[in-house]
Amino acid sequence: MFNGIVQWGLYFVCALACFWAWDKMFFWLQQKDMKAIIRILGAVLLFTPAPLDSTALEVDASNYAPAFLVILFRSFLENNASILDAVIYMLAGLFIGLILMSLLSLFNFLRTKFTAQNE
Repeated sequence: MFNGIVQWGLYFVCALACFWAWDKMFFWLQQKDMKAIIRILGAVLLFTPAPLDSTALEVDASNYAPAFLVILFRSFLENNASILDAVIYMLAGLFIGLILMSLLSLFNFLRTKFTAQNE
């Protein structure tokens, strides 16, 4: 009935608009690193998929949903449903985002250090 790729494409476009709004919502933050952490949190919240059914073994686009929605729906609509797998997906996304932020900070530090020495 529904094409999973089309749904995810439409969700991606809408999530990009929401991520832009998320970024603009924290305009008042002056510290660059804190703003980067807030961006990572927003990106993980919007762009991390999780399987709808934790016992399903097939990898199908229609079997996935945004992790925060999976957590929300399992918590409120299902009895004794485990949300641990969706939380792990979100924590893994957060961990990857923080590693990328650390690598970018290291790259910027080394670039400014070597640029200052060459001048």
